[in-house]
Amino acid sequence: MLKNVLLLLLLASAVYAAECEAGFRDPVRVLVLDAKYRPISNASVTFTYQKDYTTGKGYITTNVLYTDANGKVSTTLTNTEQLDSRVRCDIRLNVTYDGVTHMETITAQHHLADEQVHFDAYSLTVKAVDKFGAPLAFSPIRVNSMESTTNDRGLAYFIVNKKNDVDVAVSYRGAVVSRKISVQNDTVYTLQALLYNFMLNVIDDKGDPLGAIILVDTQEYNGSSVSIQDTPLARPTVSVTYGLLTKAPEIDLSQRESYTVVFDLTPPDISGVGVQMTPDHDMVISFSVEDPNVHASGPSADDITVSYNVGGVTRTVPAFVQGGKYVAEISRPPDNSLVRFTIAAKDKEGNMETVDGEYLVQYSPQGNGTVAPPGDGNATGSQPQQMLPTDNPLLLAGAALAGLAILWTVYNYVKGLSSG
Repeated sequence: MLKNVLLLLLLASAVYAAECEAGFRDPVRVLVLDAKYRPISNASVTFTYQKDYTTGKGYITTNVLYTDANGKVSTTLTNTEQLDSRVRCDIRLNVTYDGVTHMETITAQHHLADEQVHFDAYSLTVKAVDKFGAPLAFSPIRVNSMESTTNDRGLAYFIVNKKNDVDVAVSYRGAVVSRKISVQNDTVYTLQALLYNFMLNVIDDKGDPLGAIILVDTQEYNGSSVSIQDTPLARPTVSVTYGLLTKAPEIDLSQRESYTVVFDLTPPDISGVGVQMTPDHDMVISFSVEDPNVHASGPSADDITVSYNVGGVTRTVPAFVQGGKYVAEISRPPDNSLVRFTIAAKDKEGNMETVDGEYLVQYSPQGNGTVAPPGDGNATGSQPQQMLPTDNPLLLAGAALAGLAILWTVYNYVKGLSSG
């Protein structure tokens, strides 16, 4: 048994030793090709392999090498290990091109003379022209991260990996004109640098012009409008600042040339405030909210609330729409309590309006749910009118005595006249 094990170990050692030698010097050459076996230049290549084991250097990675015009890169990998039993023969090959990486493992001293790496890549010919179709000769051009220059006919050549989203861009009139295209096979694409007119107006919600700071890409303008002729950018980056407010409209000049930026500066109106008591003695505050100007942003339904104070405790409840008005419900206030409340309403740009009010809640002494007349509540902040129930016996007796006093006064007055 032991003899068989030793024999297997010897065979394995012989096979292992046959892979590579300790202290090997291995010339390696890599050929990088596209989907149609055309050479790819400027692909980055690295090799990771064992330098040695005994001195603790372990595996190392070479510096990045780049394929030449023929798609080739070559180097010599040197191992310094002294013991055959400790040498490792695997070489990890990494090749990156146009954002895609291929990884392969080859064996030192036992690999092809030219290790081929294939990318699913195709040729892309870009023809850059102006709006009249004239070539943009000798212009900087970029495809993804690869840069080049057009020739005298406005042409540039690239090899790109098969993608649905390839970024093609050319410099034109101090700007960069770019497009997203798809490359599924060998492709010829004409990149036309069109010229656009751009008009921007800045107004408030009433339609009046506003002086603002307008930034179009890197150019700053001050005023209520900007007019730019023959810009090569279909989608310029625009920001408009008025006071502490900044807006960044999405611009696409290929769709339209004129844009308006509105700053809503007017808070909404709160009107028609009413207070009612439900049969369960809950309190209901109703009101209307309007943002009246022609360019107003409109009420923000999530930012309309009612805060109320009962007995020194303040709470806030949201309002909801019911029957075309906003409604807020307050759970059963105590008998004869004064409820002070504040209605707050914002529009969609954050402008806020508030209205204060108060309401005196009155019930009958018998607790039968009688409520104060409608005139008892108000939303103007003035003192409420305190109403007493009309079936109070003391009130009736007082009224009778007052009537008798008036009659007695009139009687004496008439009597005095007759005596005179």
